[in-house]
Amino acid sequence: MKRTVFVLAVLWCAMSLAAQTHKSPTRAVLYSALIPGGGQIYNETYVKAGIVIGVQAYFITNAIYHDAKAQDYKDKVNSTTDAMLLQEYRDKRKENQALRTSDFWWMGITAALSMLDAYVEAHLFDFEAQKDKLHLRFEGDTILLEKRF
Repeated sequence: MKRTVFVLAVLWCAMSLAAQTHKSPTRAVLYSALIPGGGQIYNETYVKAGIVIGVQAYFITNAIYHDAKAQDYKDKVNSTTDAMLLQEYRDKRKENQALRTSDFWWMGITAALSMLDAYVEAHLFDFEAQKDKLHLRFEGDTILLEKRF
Protein backbone atom coordinates (compact mmCIF):
# COMPACT_ATOMS: atom_id res chain seq x y z
CA MET A 1 0.00 0.00 0.00
CA LYS A 2 2.79 2.41 0.91
CA ARG A 3 4.60 1.62 -2.33
CA THR A 4 1.48 2.35 -4.38
CA VAL A 5 0.96 5.69 -2.63
CA PHE A 6 4.61 6.58 -3.22
CA VAL A 7 4.42 5.73 -6.92
CA LEU A 8 1.21 7.73 -7.32
CA ALA A 9 2.77 10.72 -5.53
CA VAL A 10 5.83 10.59 -7.79
CA LEU A 11 3.66 10.35 -10.90
CA TRP A 12 1.52 13.27 -9.71
CA CYS A 13 4.64 15.39 -9.21
CA ALA A 14 5.91 14.43 -12.64
CA MET A 15 2.60 15.28 -14.26
CA SER A 16 2.43 18.66 -12.53
CA LEU A 17 5.89 19.44 -13.88
CA ALA A 18 4.75 18.32 -17.32
CA ALA A 19 2.48 21.35 -17.62
CA GLN A 20 5.48 23.59 -18.34
CA THR A 21 5.92 25.24 -21.75
CA HIS A 22 9.67 24.63 -21.84
CA LYS A 23 11.19 21.30 -20.81
CA SER A 24 14.60 20.82 -19.24
CA PRO A 25 16.56 17.99 -20.94
CA THR A 26 18.54 17.38 -17.74
CA ARG A 27 15.40 17.04 -15.68
CA ALA A 28 13.89 14.69 -18.27
CA VAL A 29 16.97 12.45 -18.13
CA LEU A 30 16.94 12.40 -14.33
CA TYR A 31 13.25 11.47 -14.21
CA SER A 32 13.85 8.77 -16.78
CA ALA A 33 16.80 7.42 -14.79
CA LEU A 34 14.88 7.34 -11.51
CA ILE A 35 11.55 5.96 -12.74
CA PRO A 36 10.99 3.89 -15.88
CA GLY A 37 9.03 6.17 -18.21
CA GLY A 38 9.44 9.18 -15.90
CA GLY A 39 11.15 11.30 -18.53
CA GLN A 40 8.48 10.46 -21.06
CA ILE A 41 5.74 11.44 -18.59
CA TYR A 42 7.60 14.70 -17.94
CA ASN A 43 7.72 15.35 -21.71
CA GLU A 44 4.01 14.50 -22.05
CA THR A 45 4.63 11.54 -24.36
CA TYR A 46 2.37 9.16 -22.49
CA VAL A 47 2.29 6.38 -25.09
CA LYS A 48 6.08 6.16 -25.01
CA ALA A 49 5.94 6.16 -21.21
CA GLY A 50 3.55 3.21 -21.28
CA ILE A 51 5.80 1.34 -23.67
CA VAL A 52 8.90 1.99 -21.56
CA ILE A 53 7.11 0.95 -18.36
CA GLY A 54 5.80 -2.21 -20.04
CA VAL A 55 9.17 -3.21 -21.47
CA GLN A 56 10.98 -2.57 -18.18
CA ALA A 57 8.31 -4.51 -16.25
CA TYR A 58 8.72 -7.41 -18.68
CA PHE A 59 12.49 -7.59 -18.20
CA ILE A 60 12.25 -7.18 -14.42
CA THR A 61 9.67 -9.97 -14.24
CA ASN A 62 11.82 -12.21 -16.45
CA ALA A 63 14.91 -11.54 -14.33
CA ILE A 64 13.04 -12.43 -11.14
CA TYR A 65 11.66 -15.58 -12.76
CA HIS A 66 15.06 -16.73 -14.07
CA ASP A 67 16.69 -15.98 -10.71
CA ALA A 68 14.09 -18.11 -8.92
CA LYS A 69 14.58 -20.96 -11.41
CA ALA A 70 18.37 -20.78 -11.00
CA GLN A 71 17.93 -20.95 -7.22
CA ASP A 72 15.58 -23.95 -7.59
CA TYR A 73 18.14 -25.81 -9.67
CA LYS A 74 20.87 -24.91 -7.17
CA ASP A 75 18.76 -26.49 -4.42
CA LYS A 76 18.22 -29.57 -6.60
CA VAL A 77 21.98 -29.83 -7.24
CA ASN A 78 22.62 -29.80 -3.49
CA SER A 79 19.93 -32.42 -2.78
CA THR A 80 20.62 -35.05 -5.47
CA THR A 81 23.21 -37.80 -5.65
CA ASP A 82 22.39 -39.09 -9.13
CA ALA A 83 25.24 -38.12 -11.51
CA MET A 84 23.01 -37.69 -14.57
CA LEU A 85 20.47 -35.54 -12.74
CA LEU A 86 23.29 -33.57 -11.15
CA GLN A 87 24.70 -32.62 -14.56
CA GLU A 88 21.24 -31.78 -15.92
CA TYR A 89 20.47 -29.56 -12.92
CA ARG A 90 23.82 -27.77 -13.27
CA ASP A 91 23.18 -27.14 -16.97
CA LYS A 92 19.68 -25.80 -16.26
CA ARG A 93 21.05 -23.56 -13.51
CA LYS A 94 23.70 -22.10 -15.83
CA GLU A 95 21.07 -21.58 -18.53
CA ASN A 96 18.79 -19.66 -16.17
CA GLN A 97 21.70 -17.60 -14.84
CA ALA A 98 22.63 -16.66 -18.42
CA LEU A 99 19.02 -15.69 -19.16
CA ARG A 100 18.90 -13.59 -15.98
CA THR A 101 22.11 -11.81 -17.00
CA SER A 102 20.66 -11.19 -20.44
CA ASP A 103 17.56 -9.67 -18.85
CA PHE A 104 19.75 -7.33 -16.79
CA TRP A 105 21.57 -6.21 -19.93
CA TRP A 106 18.30 -5.55 -21.72
CA MET A 107 17.01 -3.58 -18.73
CA GLY A 108 20.12 -1.39 -18.89
CA ILE A 109 19.87 -0.91 -22.65
CA THR A 110 16.19 -0.05 -22.38
CA ALA A 111 16.87 2.43 -19.56
CA ALA A 112 19.68 4.09 -21.54
CA LEU A 113 17.50 4.41 -24.65
CA SER A 114 14.67 5.77 -22.53
CA MET A 115 16.96 8.43 -21.06
CA LEU A 116 18.24 9.34 -24.53
CA ASP A 117 14.69 9.59 -25.85
CA ALA A 118 13.65 11.79 -22.90
CA TYR A 119 16.63 14.08 -23.50
CA VAL A 120 15.91 14.53 -27.21
CA GLU A 121 12.17 14.88 -26.66
CA ALA A 122 12.75 17.65 -24.07
CA HIS A 123 14.86 19.55 -26.59
CA LEU A 124 12.16 19.20 -29.23
CA PHE A 125 9.22 19.91 -26.90
CA ASP A 126 8.48 23.41 -28.19
CA PHE A 127 9.69 22.74 -31.73
CA GLU A 128 6.35 23.54 -33.40
CA ALA A 129 6.15 26.94 -31.68
CA GLN A 130 9.73 27.72 -32.64
CA LYS A 131 9.22 26.50 -36.20
CA ASP A 132 6.56 29.17 -36.78
CA LYS A 133 9.14 31.82 -35.94
CA LEU A 134 11.54 30.67 -38.68
CA HIS A 135 11.04 31.80 -42.25
CA LEU A 136 13.00 30.97 -45.36
CA ARG A 137 13.12 33.78 -47.93
CA PHE A 138 14.44 33.77 -51.45
CA GLU A 139 15.74 37.07 -52.83
CA GLY A 140 17.39 36.83 -56.19
CA ASP A 141 20.33 34.44 -55.91
CA THR A 142 20.36 34.39 -52.12
CA ILE A 143 18.48 32.37 -49.54
CA LEU A 144 17.78 34.07 -46.24
CA LEU A 145 16.79 32.42 -42.99
CA GLU A 146 14.81 34.79 -40.84
CA LYS A 147 13.93 34.31 -37.18
CA ARG A 148 11.17 36.36 -35.62
CA PHE A 149 11.17 36.97 -31.90
